[in-house]
Amino acid sequence: MRITQIALKNFRAFYGEHQIDLGKKGRNLLIYGENGSGKSSLLKAIELFIDSHVRDLKFTDHRNLFVADDDGGYVKISMRSSKNAPETTYEWSALSRETDEPLIIDASKIRGSLDYKSLLEIYFLHPRDFEVDLFKLFLNTILVNVQNPLTFNLLSDEWNQIENHRIPRSEKHINKIRELQELLNLFNNGMSAMLLQLTSEVANILKYFNYPLNIDFEFLGVIVDFENKCLRGNRIILKTKFLDVNFPLAHQFLNEAKLSAIAVSIYLAALRINPTNELKVLVLDDVLIGLDMSNRLPIIDILKEEFSNYQTFLMTYDKEWYEILKRHFPSWKQVELYAGHGADYEIPILVENKKYLEKAQTYLDNHDHKAAAVYLRTAFEVKIKWFCEEMSIPIKYRERSKDLDTNDFWEAICNARNPDRTPKYNISEFLIFDIKLYRTFIMNPLSHANLAIAPTGEIQAAIDTVKELEEALEAIVKNSKA
Repeated sequence: MRITQIALKNFRAFYGEHQIDLGKKGRNLLIYGENGSGKSSLLKAIELFIDSHVRDLKFTDHRNLFVADDDGGYVKISMRSSKNAPETTYEWSALSRETDEPLIIDASKIRGSLDYKSLLEIYFLHPRDFEVDLFKLFLNTILVNVQNPLTFNLLSDEWNQIENHRIPRSEKHINKIRELQELLNLFNNGMSAMLLQLTSEVANILKYFNYPLNIDFEFLGVIVDFENKCLRGNRIILKTKFLDVNFPLAHQFLNEAKLSAIAVSIYLAALRINPTNELKVLVLDDVLIGLDMSNRLPIIDILKEEFSNYQTFLMTYDKEWYEILKRHFPSWKQVELYAGHGADYEIPILVENKKYLEKAQTYLDNHDHKAAAVYLRTAFEVKIKWFCEEMSIPIKYRERSKDLDTNDFWEAICNARNPDRTPKYNISEFLIFDIKLYRTFIMNPLSHANLAIAPTGEIQAAIDTVKELEEALEAIVKNSKA
């Protein structure tokens, strides 16, 4: 089962009607959204829609603040079990809540939404303590819907039953003690078995980050303290080893990249032991924000190799990261969100991400020469960076990767030579000359202010030239892999 369409009206940041079509196959979705553009509201639309029946959520509590009460609003999600199957649409609004379907209720148990704030809960739970205790976080959030493999009851329900069980006043109440002890034995054994499975799944995810890290969960079992009339041992201690050295409080010693890798691995591993469901949705909202690119790249392989059976919604406000993801997931639906402003309200601007050359042509056809040139230059930059990566072309060293400019990539391509000093890549000299020509004015950012009076024919010729270059570079890559 896949989500094929998301329709929003007057939901949180989404003033008015907005729609994202994911096609009959229900494509994965990659979203770039600048701050304030409604990116997080889109994540919430999916998350709250799925949870709306289980948590008895009211749509009116999430309606856009700029609309009147009688302006309505909704979140509608359409689904198909296959490309040729009929499409079914479910609505969550002030007037209707069609999310009581077993399919959607089961999906709420997977808990497939993850953002950066969620990761912080793993290693900043009790920063003043000597150990990180995950017991409450596991049973209340991450593993709230995990079944005890011995009883097939939810571990969270069993724990609630134990907590609500009156502790006998003395050890003379044999029957009550036996009853409580049986509950504890089943819970302890089930929790231990589940943590063993979770540890294995965490190790499987963590290996992608290539850190010498080992994670374990210490659970000694819950016991009854008859003297103080309380339960003890309700603790799951996060054990972290780095280079075989124990770190009781990892956040005091490990850097943010390693801490994020641990947290991501725990959350994603939890999905693997949660109940299975026909509708598998994974929503990731800037989960590795603030980390350098080398520490983000493992997420790509994790999604490809471990979660290919999930429908993934991946969101980011980092444009460089977005461009990298586009290259790795070319079949995904790509959407860009920008912050727009009305007379007395804010509104997201949702742009389906066509190819940059297509955008350049569209703007030129609408006589917006400056915008056409901006997208044309972007198309050129993105393509030559892609080519250098595909062909493993060494680039001039810069201490900071952000200091690399277009010339660094273009010169590396043009100057590449075979052992006999002939050009390594079969690119026409006339094409190279034309690129150089159009880079001096049409694709020069310093000249964009004067492009309003540039002849349409010159900009069209520049677009045709970059298109020809794209085709030439794609042919070289294709032949190299043949």
